[in-house]
Amino acid sequence: MQQVESKQRFWWRAAHDAPTPEPDAAHWMAETRGVATVSKRVAGGAAKRSPFALQIPRGERRFRRSRRAQRWVKPSAIAAGVLIFIGAAAYALPLGKLGAIDFAAKVNDVMVAAGFGIDQVNVSGQHYSSDSDVFDALDLPNVKTFAAFDSDAALKRIERISWIDTAQITRVYPGTLDVVVRERTPAFLLQRGETSFLVDATGRTLGPAARGSNWNLPRVSGEGAESEAILMLSALRQYPQIERQYAYGERIAERRWRIVLKNGTALELGADREIEGFEEVATAREATSALKGSPMIVDVRTPGRIAIRPLDGNSGRTASKAGAQTVSLVSERP
Repeated sequence: MQQVESKQRFWWRAAHDAPTPEPDAAHWMAETRGVATVSKRVAGGAAKRSPFALQIPRGERRFRRSRRAQRWVKPSAIAAGVLIFIGAAAYALPLGKLGAIDFAAKVNDVMVAAGFGIDQVNVSGQHYSSDSDVFDALDLPNVKTFAAFDSDAALKRIERISWIDTAQITRVYPGTLDVVVRERTPAFLLQRGETSFLVDATGRTLGPAARGSNWNLPRVSGEGAESEAILMLSALRQYPQIERQYAYGERIAERRWRIVLKNGTALELGADREIEGFEEVATAREATSALKGSPMIVDVRTPGRIAIRPLDGNSGRTASKAGAQTVSLVSERP
């Protein structure tokens, strides 16, 4: 026999004629705390059921579906219905007409209807790279659902864009892609004919510099200059008195550098001797006078020997040919 009072307090009679003890307040509070502890443990795993828990017959229980489950009912029903339709068509149509059906497109339509389609793409972080290049790298005309979207392959295609250093792709529920890119930083300008190209510190050509742009970057030219310029420029930064007079550097025969200063003076450096050459020019009294005076040719290709010759003409190339015949000053160093 079960007796029920207010505040959901209940107990069972042990025997037909045995007294039914009503639990006191302390016992009731202890029992209540025990029930709360049990419910907390149930969330983390299996717990021992209280002997005083109310037993509800299985047939009288009412179950409540979660909102997450209700959210997928309609898309799942749509997907199931379309799949059933495709299966029925495949069973009923003859083989000739069956081959004309594009099942891949039908599957994409099913995924889009089920809520797995890519509806919007947001791109941020780009300044010099083209938006269209990023969208082309995502290949969205051929990939319309998240099930078919390969994020790793898309990242590799995006990072192959000349200006892009790194990229990150994030899905924003339900159908949005967020693409955040970080662009490379140009380190110098490479002159090829009449066009100047921006190049980063790794030697990667980023793109042509727009005419009239005010990029305050050192200029280089010559075959192989893009891969060797950063080493020469790093050595040049150690000698500010030469760097302040720097106009451009020319790579000669893919072996060595000719540094042309603002006053027209040409520094002929030896192969793989950029630091040694700059050191000799910066410390020799005869060579330092050529940094700001009339244009000269300062040849430091031979270790321990500086040859200074007058410059005939305006271009460094012409001066190197004409000046080779006359030597005005040769300074021997110990």
